[in-house]
Amino acid sequence: MTTNDLNTQLQEIAESKDGPEFPLTLSTSALNGKTFTITNTRIVDTQNGPRFVADIELDGEHHEAWLHGKKLTPQIELVTLNLPQTVLLTKGEGNYDPYIIQLV
Repeated sequence: MTTNDLNTQLQEIAESKDGPEFPLTLSTSALNGKTFTITNTRIVDTQNGPRFVADIELDGEHHEAWLHGKKLTPQIELVTLNLPQTVLLTKGEGNYDPYIIQLV
């Protein structure tokens, strides 16, 4: 394939309105009260500092999810040492109550 051919194909992709949709990364709050399996984690540098993004299985489907919080972050660091883990994510009733996980 020549450079010209490659450039043409790259341009066609860039201008195309078709193609797979980029999957939405679930927020921590979207997982409140849900049970899911964490299969993998990685740290992503954001403008607000490092955050965990996890590969999870929820209701039989694969998703990515942000998992961050004052108590949640150290909990995720700990479960990452022994994956996969099925967890329940909860939050207290108050506005400032932290997200936490427990193994199920």
